[in-house]
Amino acid sequence: MSTISTEKIPPEILSITETLNKATYEAYLVGGCVRDVLLGKAPKDWDITTNATPDAIQALFPKTFYENTYGTVGVVHEDIEDPRLKVVEVTPYRLEAGYSDKRHPDSVQFSEHIEDDLKRRDFTINAIAYDPTQSILVDPHNGQKDLQNKLIQAVGNPLKRFDEDALRIMRAVRFAAELGFLIAEDAQETIKAIGHNLRDIAQERIRDELVKIINSPNPRTGLLLMHELGLLQYVLPELTEGIGMEQNQAHSFTVFEHLTKSVQGAADKGYPFEVRFAALMHDIGKPRTKAFDTKKKDWSFHGHEVVGAKMTKKRMRELNFPR
Repeated sequence: MSTISTEKIPPEILSITETLNKATYEAYLVGGCVRDVLLGKAPKDWDITTNATPDAIQALFPKTFYENTYGTVGVVHEDIEDPRLKVVEVTPYRLEAGYSDKRHPDSVQFSEHIEDDLKRRDFTINAIAYDPTQSILVDPHNGQKDLQNKLIQAVGNPLKRFDEDALRIMRAVRFAAELGFLIAEDAQETIKAIGHNLRDIAQERIRDELVKIINSPNPRTGLLLMHELGLLQYVLPELTEGIGMEQNQAHSFTVFEHLTKSVQGAADKGYPFEVRFAALMHDIGKPRTKAFDTKKKDWSFHGHEVVGAKMTKKRMRELNFPR
């Protein structure tokens, strides 16, 4: 992995970088779009970073908006159907300091150097920048190597990275499920140590990452990782009740195994989120209804579907799913 063909980059994106270049500014594709193109995947969105200030960016394009404190300018393409290109985010290189709420930086400072912007990012595979004009990849944290090794590794000190923004804990699991990658050992140990920081994150942010995990090709991998890393109690505590709980003679697996295998089966068939989530939660009430049937001489779970429906509704409300 050393270069990207401009044929893989939409002309609308190239137009933005070329406009910035002609105005004597640097312009790089950055983050997930670079990672995905290097992996041969279609990016979900396109992000551009530059040494131009927000005012300078807005002055170069006919329609933009700027409604945040982080410098991100939305460059608008009105006559385009592709939702990934309708609004393209262009952000100045920036340095960040202090994350008192475990989520957002307390202060943002613009920089003149792409390396400053890359060193603040979460994982090495997301800390690669590409200049399409000069066909230059900037990869100071060996993200390409980690892509080749299928490894999710924090940029710099993992404790600092995860302590800055606790949602990165969920993002690590999500990337493992989406990409089929392993989480680096030092990152796993850090997540185990500070996973409780998820309690400081808004439920809808956790929900968004959970939805992406369940919609990934490997939701079971993500759920097993959350169990191994001690995160399930902060995301889907109901699932933990079924860990190690045997069912009856009609079932070969514990409740937890059965549910995680069910959601994986739904994913393998390409079913939408609603079906996948139903598969994951359909027997969630079994641990609370388990009783020994003396006539059958086996365990029964009478009413588990009613109890499970109530448990699922409560969890979805707490995760702020739309009504």
